[in-house]
Amino acid sequence: MSSLSRELVFLILQFLDEEKFKGTVHKLEQESAFYFNMKYFEEQVQAGERDEVEKYLRGFTKVEDNRYSMKIFFESRKQKNDRAKAVETLVKDLKVFSTFNEELFKVINQLLKKIKMVRQDHPPIPSVLPCGSSFKGL
Repeated sequence: MSSLSRELVFLILQFLDEEKFKGTVHKLEQESAFYFNMKYFEEQVQAGERDEVEKYLRGFTKVEDNRYSMKIFFESRKQKNDRAKAVETLVKDLKVFSTFNEELFKVINQLLKKIKMVRQDHPPIPSVLPCGSSFKGL
């Protein structure tokens, strides 16, 4: 692609961003692979949007492209699976309480439901990339 075409894409990205067409901006970033928006990427990671993180990354690199790409995809998938397994294990472990003290078990279940609702509104801040990482050389 010519230099002029690249500049035009950057101008379009800037316009879309200024006009608050966020979804379109990120789709064009991904499809053109000219600009990796680290701020957007970090926001998605922090929000726990693993599917969006992988989808966005795939616009710039593939798992098999190099070892750095492989590590990023691996860490993202590992965290996604770790969270699901942790919740499953916690629920199994808490069932033990139901035989000893059913009232305590009910209270714990209510707390877990409240925590789940809060986490949906404010997910935890996981880390896929260390601060200051960049995609130079990918």
